[in-house]
Amino acid sequence: MIKKIKGSLFAKIFVITFLLTSICCVLTYTVISWLVPKTYSTTLDTNLENTVTSFITELEAMSPLESGKLFDEFLLNNNGVLLQLFDTAGNELELPSQGSTEFPRLLTGGIATENADPAAYRATHSYLFSFTGSDTVYTLTVAGSAHEVDLLKDTLASVFLILFFVILAIATIASVVYSRYVTKPVLRLSEVSKEMSELNFNWKCKEDRTDELGVLAHSLNEMSMKLSAALENLQNANAKLQADIEHERELEQAQLDFFSAVSHELKTPITIIKGQTEGMILNVGDYQNRSKYLSRSLEIINTMENMVQEILTVSRIKSSKVGLRKETIDFSALLKGEYALFEDLIVQKEIDWNEDISPSLHIVADKMLIQKAINNIISNAILYSPESSSIYMNAFSENGAVNFRLENTGVHIPDDELPKLFDAFYRIERSRNKKTGGSGLGLYIVKTILEQHNIIYSLKNTDRGVLFSIQF
Repeated sequence: MIKKIKGSLFAKIFVITFLLTSICCVLTYTVISWLVPKTYSTTLDTNLENTVTSFITELEAMSPLESGKLFDEFLLNNNGVLLQLFDTAGNELELPSQGSTEFPRLLTGGIATENADPAAYRATHSYLFSFTGSDTVYTLTVAGSAHEVDLLKDTLASVFLILFFVILAIATIASVVYSRYVTKPVLRLSEVSKEMSELNFNWKCKEDRTDELGVLAHSLNEMSMKLSAALENLQNANAKLQADIEHERELEQAQLDFFSAVSHELKTPITIIKGQTEGMILNVGDYQNRSKYLSRSLEIINTMENMVQEILTVSRIKSSKVGLRKETIDFSALLKGEYALFEDLIVQKEIDWNEDISPSLHIVADKMLIQKAINNIISNAILYSPESSSIYMNAFSENGAVNFRLENTGVHIPDDELPKLFDAFYRIERSRNKKTGGSGLGLYIVKTILEQHNIIYSLKNTDRGVLFSIQF
């Protein structure tokens, strides 16, 4: 129980408030029980003293026998008051009365009181006076009844049990209300602090208070908004940094893959040339026919030379990103000139060449690089098209953009292979036979050039074959 109280702010404030309220109520009741009877008794004594003073004044204005009526009226009007009359020698005298014929007369039957218990009377007061026409000084002793005071005390004592439960109820209710009023905003702020520690800012404190807690709630709301904005900026910056890091990794990996592929592509022909050269030098077996193997070595060297030229082309393209020499190009004339470059191969493979090129199509780009990209696209289409197939090339303007389409028929590429065709040295034909394909750098160079120019391009299968599209 003590541990629960220590761990709960509401319980602590409730217990403290309950104890303080109870103690205050008990102390208040104690003070009232002690002070009210005393005050009441003092008030009675004051009133009685005023009455007795007036009574003494009247006694001094008349004779002893004439005062009998006055004594009777005083006792009748002041019920519970004890009067005693003493002479100069201290002897108690019988009080004068209307039927008295003799005065003074010593009291022989004792004191006549309403209550034999001396505690029934409050403190007595003595007054000296003389009757008119007499020099004898008498002493009048007056004692007020304690009955009313005792009745008041008994009344306060009788209501103690009722007051106890009233005090208990008031203390409980007051403690609950006060504790809830004080702890509710504090507990809410405590919950908010937990949310903030978990970096959750999807909350808002009520700012309907104008005290220090209201100011604290307002400050927490402002701090939450600033922290949320800072965290969001940090997350965005972190995401951007992660993307940059990932991009750098991809570039590094691409470079490693590129150099690895270059090494692989050059290693095989170099090994072949080395073996053929050694065989010819040593005149081993069939290598004695030097003319045959020198021709083969020359073919391999030409292939390597072409590959090196393509690698150098890639290097130049990547290093010239900020130095593109853009100019206005007559794209229609550029396309029409491409057929002449491949006419012999087209005739050799009996390819049905179809072109539809709108006149006066102009684009802004680096002419040398764009010509290289178009050349590679057309070269690939002719190279991988089967004999007696058809190739369709058209170019036109649409919505202010120049569109280029080249479709070669009679061949399809698996859909999962299409994106890989733009990777360096990637070929669908796994044997990498130079008779069935190039180095694998053709479309990689195309992609590099088009991306340098921020040009949109795509490669996809159609019902007739494969379609390469470019939008300038």
